[in-house]
Amino acid sequence: MADYCLIGKRLDYSYSKVVHNKLGYDYDLTEVAEADLGAFMRSHRYKAFNVTIPYKRAVIPYLDELSEEAAALGVVNLVKEENGRLKGYNMDIRGMEYALARTGVSLAGKKVVILGTGNTSDTAAYLAKNAGAAAVVKVSRSGEENYTTASRHKDAAYLINTTPVGTYPANEDSIIDLSIFPALEGVQEVIYNPFKTRLVLQAEDRGLAVATGLDMLVGQAAYSAEVFHGTLPPMERVDEIVREILSEDRNIWLIGMPSCGKTTIGRALALRLGKPFIDVDEEIVKAHGNIPDIFRSEGEAVFRSYESEALADVAKGHGRVIATGGGAIERERNLLNMRQNGVIVYLTRELSSLSDEGRPLSQGGRIAALYERRAPLYERAATLIVSNDGTKEETVETIVKEVEKL
Repeated sequence: MADYCLIGKRLDYSYSKVVHNKLGYDYDLTEVAEADLGAFMRSHRYKAFNVTIPYKRAVIPYLDELSEEAAALGVVNLVKEENGRLKGYNMDIRGMEYALARTGVSLAGKKVVILGTGNTSDTAAYLAKNAGAAAVVKVSRSGEENYTTASRHKDAAYLINTTPVGTYPANEDSIIDLSIFPALEGVQEVIYNPFKTRLVLQAEDRGLAVATGLDMLVGQAAYSAEVFHGTLPPMERVDEIVREILSEDRNIWLIGMPSCGKTTIGRALALRLGKPFIDVDEEIVKAHGNIPDIFRSEGEAVFRSYESEALADVAKGHGRVIATGGGAIERERNLLNMRQNGVIVYLTRELSSLSDEGRPLSQGGRIAALYERRAPLYERAATLIVSNDGTKEETVETIVKEVEKL
């Protein structure tokens, strides 16, 4: 049995075990029913454990001592047994500090807007004040400072989202339009599923500094490890763990013209990486029938709706290689869903090598015109552009090498 764990009511979504194992020790995920919390706290089963929803306040009556941050915030997410006494710590503040440091943004003398008014918002406010922010404003759904009046804080330099809006499975929900904050330098998110919420994607499109929920999660785990073992892991290793998790669990999306080889390369790439392969067109066929028949009987608009729904469902997963239909890039919703957990690889192929067989929009000599219209869209959407004019093996190895550099 491990000496350390995370407790919570439901933990099937958690990355904590992955992160702590990468830090070099065994770590359990231990689901505890509310009725069993007292028995667990008295069991002394673990040397120390992290705490998540819904027990970050509920554990406090069982503790003998609180750290300065835990006492100030009234929230505990780490408990350690020290000389027979249970001491509670708040590691969320350490995780937020690590995430802020990764952005390179200084909060000194600046206005910070915090979305939400729950426990995590208190941690964010504590962070901002300690970092020397000149003003800290909490914005929520109701009250004087709400989402409809948020534009009066257009001078805000940093925004921290502490709400669950945009988290799995409601990945497409968006909490606020960042265009109302023209002076923003950076955005910080606490959600890590998906890796990039709609808020983070907005910030990326603005070219802002971004801290994700994964940054915060890995940071707080590193500082938890310091409490567990007395030594803080090297920050280079902590940074490396963020990159490793993204590399292991992000999706690789293949886009490009019909017949450019997305399915063939996708299957070979998935085999090479040991990841599952999904073809969005195949998912549409399973649900709605043959694609040319859909075009003939229901029209392209209906097909595109089927495509967007299938793609959105597939996009919620992690660690997959996914081939898309040639026109998937024509809807902004599809691009956002691809980007939330993945990288997008544009497979190119010489126009003369493309086929129109079984491709409703390419037939009748229209393939060149279709390419001319779509090529700029593929280029805009792509994280990487890879030629598929060589052998299958060459294309796969090029993708692997280029993705590893990200």
